[in-house]
Amino acid sequence: MPINKIGNLLKKERIKRNLSLETLSKLSNISISTLSKIENNKIKKINCVFIYRICKILNIDYGYVTRQRWDILPIFLFERKLS
Repeated sequence: MPINKIGNLLKKERIKRNLSLETLSKLSNISISTLSKIENNKIKKINCVFIYRICKILNIDYGYVTRQRWDILPIFLFERKLS
């Protein structure tokens, strides 16, 4: 998977369920523009509330999706140890 595993995973799951960005936008109350940016890796720090809403609608495990972030941002672990 490319660098942003979360965006790619969410896009794949949305397409698998035959949902358009417009439909997902209406269901999640997240703009189409923001959803598109998430799926196309244009947002580096995705709001966890957005991820949660999308996961609920797509019926995918929030924990699994957020664990993908550890592969994206290993620096975060290093920064946490320093704090």
